[in-house]
Amino acid sequence: MNSRFFTYLSFRLSILFFVCLFFTACNSKTPSDSKVVSSVLPAAEEKNPDVILKKLGNLDEDPDLECFALVRNGTEEILAVFKKEGGEWVLKYKFPFGLLSIGPMHYDSKANSWKPGEESKSKEAGFVIKRILMEELPGDDFNSLFLEVLSEEPPHGLFSVPFVIRKGVKILDGLAALKDHEFLVKSKRADFNYNKEEKNVTIFPANRTYAQNFNFNGWEMIPDIPNVAVPGLLSVEAPTDWKKNRQGETVVWFKNRGSYAGTTYLSFSFPQGGKLEVESGKDGVRTYSPGSDVYSSEGKYISSKVPLLEATREGWGRNHRYGIRFKYTPNEEGVPYILFRSTSKAYRETIQIPTQASSAKTEMDQQGYRSYRLPLVSRGKSK
Repeated sequence: MNSRFFTYLSFRLSILFFVCLFFTACNSKTPSDSKVVSSVLPAAEEKNPDVILKKLGNLDEDPDLECFALVRNGTEEILAVFKKEGGEWVLKYKFPFGLLSIGPMHYDSKANSWKPGEESKSKEAGFVIKRILMEELPGDDFNSLFLEVLSEEPPHGLFSVPFVIRKGVKILDGLAALKDHEFLVKSKRADFNYNKEEKNVTIFPANRTYAQNFNFNGWEMIPDIPNVAVPGLLSVEAPTDWKKNRQGETVVWFKNRGSYAGTTYLSFSFPQGGKLEVESGKDGVRTYSPGSDVYSSEGKYISSKVPLLEATREGWGRNHRYGIRFKYTPNEEGVPYILFRSTSKAYRETIQIPTQASSAKTEMDQQGYRSYRLPLVSRGKSK
């Protein structure tokens, strides 16, 4: 009797144990270390990988939380983001950062250099990725990832630069933007502060001479330059259902997230053709139909091939809004898109946004200028 009872009890406990394991796996708040490693690295590329950090956060419009993990593999550290799909953690994207050799390093502000060893009060993320912040950008109700990453390139030696990643896209590449910056060459560190009120970052915050804000314009982080406006996309009000040969009205709202600018030109090109119409008598707004003479990046006039809208904004103050309303008739099915760019005159210099060093994906408009693609789909809020 006792033997049968203990056999039965042992059987029930075994079932209970496996049920607990099953529910623990299903309800795990973060992916297991083995899941992270196998998703991020092919077996042939593993070099004693170690998951050194895992953290939950809301990294896109979906309210379900994502998990970002930091994996050290040899002399490389990989930032990976996972999301649960159908109850399973799935790798959404990853960004590798590496050095020739890695180990604990700390910044010596007196010597302006990175030195071996950890600071006693340090709460750094890794050996290569020194800091990771999760914070919001203007217009977003989710977080982006702000990183300080060590890099090493001759003749500068070891230095750190910031990166900002939004929904799997690198919107600030500090290596490309700051590698040859005068103060970075001296200090070897491009640290940053996140400003919660403005939702931007300040590079070199401790130095009054070189401190510079970088502001999000809807596509990427743009440096704050005196007398240059940074049109930040606030919202798009567009038809819910675009139809070929049927006119639809659109309003695009911007906020100047840069400096006060005396004159700013906003350019909207319609690469898919179609017909464009604006309110007659609208101050500072002009349209060009195909065949019109327009100024090109080569410094000469060319004949336009597709519709073009240009708006001139005089005396655009920081944080002031500006909206462009137009009616557009597409000659193709599907959601149309436009190409947008801006130009500001700063003293004797003309500044184009996006720039040649843009971190965001850009396309050339019909005039030969880099531009952002903007689908005509309702998004954001105008206030």
